[in-house]
Amino acid sequence: MTIHLIQGAPAPLAGERSFMLENAAGMTVTIGERGAQPRAWRAPDRYGRMADTLRTGPILPAAGKGRTARWQGRLADGVVTLALTAGGDGAGMLVHYRLDDDGALTIEYQAVAGMPIPLAALAHPSFNLSGGLADVGDHMVQIDADYFEETGPGGAPAGVAAVDGTPFDFRQPAAIGPRLRWTDTQLHRAGGFDHCFCVRNHFAGGQGALREAARVFDPASGRRLQVYTTEAAVRFSCGPGTAAQPASRLDAFRVEGLARPGLMSAAWPRVMLAPGQVYRQTTVYRLSLQG
Repeated sequence: MTIHLIQGAPAPLAGERSFMLENAAGMTVTIGERGAQPRAWRAPDRYGRMADTLRTGPILPAAGKGRTARWQGRLADGVVTLALTAGGDGAGMLVHYRLDDDGALTIEYQAVAGMPIPLAALAHPSFNLSGGLADVGDHMVQIDADYFEETGPGGAPAGVAAVDGTPFDFRQPAAIGPRLRWTDTQLHRAGGFDHCFCVRNHFAGGQGALREAARVFDPASGRRLQVYTTEAAVRFSCGPGTAAQPASRLDAFRVEGLARPGLMSAAWPRVMLAPGQVYRQTTVYRLSLQG
């Protein structure tokens, strides 16, 4: 397959370069240097109409260290690679983005710690598969998880619970909007869905082979997003009070792979990188059409 790789014009953020990946079907993904984040993902609906399926949010601190760091990008062999050296302690990160002709955006990243740091997902794309023509209330979500992590009164993780009989049971496809209207303490505390779902053994955690863990379908446009991860959990966010969409309108949702559920969970303790330790993670978002 031939992957067309184009360096784009400077992005709206001052001092940032952007890079555009284009596949043979004309789908394009724009990657920005600031935060090493996807900025746009243009894809066709069932009628061939192109639209941006991403909703750009705020840029997060690099590597969880809370300080400004500069990513530098380059284009080579059909891949956008962004490199970060965060200060003089030897810490660093590499992120690789590749777009295939089947609509799969593969994100591979590698972290080397110079001091103990917590692991967290790096890319935080928020999606609206309608391309912004409607909200995501009608989007159908399916997550292959029997357990999810509850949130305590103060917002901290409170332990692992079964999804049975709760609005968090997405083992069969369910629309986001109706689920958000359930009377549920967990939804109230988090301002909607903003929870980790255990897609591997919920006691062991850890990583495994790349596998499909979640999928989201927009009936109106026909666009389908499949999420593959090597991680033990995925975090699903959507609701009027979540990071994916802080406004009242349900304009976006977020699904991202995590090394384990919350950073402070007693059931799944904080995952830390020791100095010099190397960590690798792969996430694949595949955007296609569903009949």
